Amino acid sequence: MADEHMGIPPKDRAQEGIRCYIREAHLAGGDKLPSERVLSERLGVSRTALRAAITQLISMHVLESRRGSGTYVLPSKPISIFQETRSFSDAVRRVGRTPGARLIDSRLIEADETLARKIDLSVGAPVFEVRRVRLADDTPVALETSYINGSLCPGIEAHDFSRESLYDVLAIEHGVRVGHGVERVSIARAMRDEAQFLDMDEGDPVFFVQALERMVTGEPVEYLKAVYVPSRYRFASNGCKNGETPQGVKSSWLTW
Repeated sequence: MADEHMGIPPKDRAQEGIRCYIREAHLAGGDKLPSERVLSERLGVSRTALRAAITQLISMHVLESRRGSGTYVLPSKPISIFQETRSFSDAVRRVGRTPGARLIDSRLIEADETLARKIDLSVGAPVFEVRRVRLADDTPVALETSYINGSLCPGIEAHDFSRESLYDVLAIEHGVRVGHGVERVSIARAMRDEAQFLDMDEGDPVFFVQALERMVTGEPVEYLKAVYVPSRYRFASNGCKNGETPQGVKSSWLTW
């Protein structure tokens, strides 16, 4: 046993032990961890190492400490795996949570020069713009603005996207399915209106995402710009080509 632990800092062993315990005990968001005494004995680490690991997991938004009550597991964060995930709703359902949306506004517009360049359409082309707060179990996770190629989906403005899935409507009503796309993720700071919609402080760090999604034929479907709360959402790559999953190796570890 000692040889197995050589070179591994006690705090890291404690952190991995906590993660394993959560999995093996099938703990979910809102469930409470055992006391420090019980957990340190179970994991074979000192209380000092255990406390350091818990502090680190709290900073990573895996756990939360409730004064006078104990330490609790936070709900799993949705994750977009670039090559696999097709929509926000897919990412949320993947971790056993319920997706939702709060509609801010939607309208038909004509692409100006800047938007036409971003969505790869002609100036003046019809575009459906929809702005939504995206939710996971009623918690605001992202503020998304989608610009949809209006020539592919006439009448789409009649749908209520506070209740309906944008990609489901595109696929079922209009036969439009995204085949591939490109995405860029960077770090920014929340503007005042973004912070209000996402229930966070102005200036807090956010993921800023831009994406252009196309059909298999290459025709542009959607230009997306969005801000995501890092403590409530994650991004990852599985190392494969677009649309592929690893062969012989599970990618489930990415969702932890």
